[in-house]
Amino acid sequence: MKTRQIQLALLLAPWIFGLAGADSPLAGADSLPDAVHWTLSVKSVNTITRGSTAMLDVSGDVQDGWHVYGFEQHAGGPTPLKVTLDENAVATAAGALSGTGAEKVQDSHFGFETQLYTHPFIVHLPVRLGRELAPGRQLIPVSVRFQACSDRECLLPRTVHLSVPIDVPAGS
Repeated sequence: MKTRQIQLALLLAPWIFGLAGADSPLAGADSLPDAVHWTLSVKSVNTITRGSTAMLDVSGDVQDGWHVYGFEQHAGGPTPLKVTLDENAVATAAGALSGTGAEKVQDSHFGFETQLYTHPFIVHLPVRLGRELAPGRQLIPVSVRFQACSDRECLLPRTVHLSVPIDVPAGS
């Protein structure tokens, strides 16, 4: 029991004495580097109507010195990129993901070849809009699970939740 109390005191000491700065490995999740900025937009060939298809574009803007791992990775390697349409009443997935191809590199963190993005990239997610949508503004939710690393550190895998509005015209 005493060992547990000592371990807890050592873990909390940086906060108690104000020593856990933003670049401390003990700093909170809010101070993690913003290695990637994510945006979600909708592209439609025609006017958006009930039952039509559209393309959602998930853009990843990778910051200098960082990389994001791609969709395909070895077991035991980094967390692969995963883009999913969240369950909703507005749209359903309507095909395979496509977009910018990832680079293949020998990864020093994992000791084998990985796929990654070091520059801005786009993932296309085709969707079909529901036939029973109410007119007006609707939100389509998407989740992005990813892992980012620099030459010095790897961040824990994260999931960001994005949404994009669409305007469904009355009588369409």
